[in-house]
Amino acid sequence: MQIADAQLASRSDLKPRWRSLLFVPAILDRFFERAIDAKPDAIIIDLEDSIPIEQKEFARRQVRETAAVLRRAGADVLVRINRPLSLAVRDIEASIGADVCAIMVPKAGGAYHLKLLCEVIDEIENGCGIPGRTKIVPLVEDAEAVCRLKEIAEGERVVAIACGDEDLAANLGCAPESQTLVSVKHQLVLAAGAAGCQPLGLIGTITEYRDLDRFRAAARSSCAAGLTGSLCIHPSQVTIANKEFAPSQEAVEWALRVIARADDAQRMGQAVTSLDGKMIDQPVVRRAREILQFHIKDERGGAYPCLSVCV
Repeated sequence: MQIADAQLASRSDLKPRWRSLLFVPAILDRFFERAIDAKPDAIIIDLEDSIPIEQKEFARRQVRETAAVLRRAGADVLVRINRPLSLAVRDIEASIGADVCAIMVPKAGGAYHLKLLCEVIDEIENGCGIPGRTKIVPLVEDAEAVCRLKEIAEGERVVAIACGDEDLAANLGCAPESQTLVSVKHQLVLAAGAAGCQPLGLIGTITEYRDLDRFRAAARSSCAAGLTGSLCIHPSQVTIANKEFAPSQEAVEWALRVIARADDAQRMGQAVTSLDGKMIDQPVVRRAREILQFHIKDERGGAYPCLSVCV
């Protein structure tokens, strides 16, 4: 589906709804087929932690071909770049194109850092004739970034924000499952809500991929806390994230009843009504409509496509 320039200019039209984002190292071809079969909403081609420094250049050369394959398979494609600017610029140059819809920025440093990367993206996109296509997903991975959550979430091109749990825990001297990181994720939900971008993350850890019951419980509690999707490091986590971060059947049925009752009230000239002994006003109706919006996307496409950016 094509998007008009005016729509691209509106941030409200650029909200992704990724339930699952699966990391795959750029140089390990054998992992890509498994990643596709898992059916994540997005696949993150990793150029950072999983790639040894001596293989960075080789990994960059794989990005465009790999992104094209993944996109044809139906996944949104992101690329996680490296933090040092000398590496980041080369990573972005190798990644920008029709098949990559977002750059994941590790150790986001604040508004100035993101603005600098946006200038690089602007220049490359203009040269390719695709201005405005590539979005940004910052990773919050140190105490300074936590203090700058608001400005990071409000950054140009930012459509989602997440915590890099292991790096952040190491920086803060706490465990990834600690209440310290739980409090950061609550702040992240608030910052993302104010900025109009998607809060990603797990109240727990994604590293223990063999304990799927634990991952399921963490995804469920994370969704209840306002997080809307999770990063995944193993294909087995994807199905769980897709289910737990999607509206439940009970939620869909509730939303349908709310909309029906609100429509009846509107026909009778009433702004407020009730359902099952609870007040139904505009905020409740808005929440019901959002539940149905994402349910319909899932029913039609099996995923929540990113922004229709990859057109």
